[in-house]
Amino acid sequence: MLFGRRKPGFAKEVELKPEDISDEFSDRNDPARQDQNPKFEKKEMAAAANAVIEGNAQPVEPSKDAPVDIFDYMDSLPDAGDPFEPSEDPMIPDPNEGPDYTQLKEGEILANYIRQRTQAVSLTPKKELMAEDPTIENTIEEMLSLENCQDIKIVKGQKDEYFYSFQYMAKNYATIAMLVYEKDIPHTIAHMVRFNCKTYPAPSPVEYFTRHPFSYTKPQLDHAIHVLQQKEEYQDIKVLTTWNGRPYLYSENVMTKKYAQVLADDAETSEADRR
Repeated sequence: MLFGRRKPGFAKEVELKPEDISDEFSDRNDPARQDQNPKFEKKEMAAAANAVIEGNAQPVEPSKDAPVDIFDYMDSLPDAGDPFEPSEDPMIPDPNEGPDYTQLKEGEILANYIRQRTQAVSLTPKKELMAEDPTIENTIEEMLSLENCQDIKIVKGQKDEYFYSFQYMAKNYATIAMLVYEKDIPHTIAHMVRFNCKTYPAPSPVEYFTRHPFSYTKPQLDHAIHVLQQKEEYQDIKVLTTWNGRPYLYSENVMTKKYAQVLADDAETSEADRR
């Protein structure tokens, strides 16, 4: 010990009564608590301490000046009806108003499934349907023949056929989704470059394929362009460089290099002006 062992009689035990305890040491006096009326809280604490010491502790009724807990007050309020009438066009659809599948044909049920997947920006591969039900070919034929299922269309890829609803997805986007799904990057790039040259017309910046929905990395693009230059079926896809050093792709079956160069340079000039 710092000052040595205490001698007998050095310390004296004193029994304090609640009324002898100074209120200044109470947590209720802490200004950080911001109580509305600390005086009545001190009295409550003293009464509670006396009750415990005397062995007859009873719940202490709070003072009329005591602050009211907001949650207790809200629970004590009577239930009240909603003063606003329900909307005629609710944001949350009523599940009971959905289609009655017990009254639908199998082709209609399949069409609803394809529509739901299309709304979620997903194609429905035919091979996946066949894997779940080998006899589904008849259901597909029925679906395509029904008048109320004419929104269901097919986009054909190199590996499979894919169903979608044109109510929720454009044909061009369905084609892009099919190319991305099949993960043949050289074929996807060649298809989109030819499409852009014919449709707009415009060459395609290589950076275009790093964006959604392609999201290809630079190593993937470098490898794909190398494959395009090696395979015979992609020999019309050529690379050019703009005045500021950006690579573009174009199809020489659709436009000449000189025309593609002018379009690409102009696109980069316009982009630089916007910056």
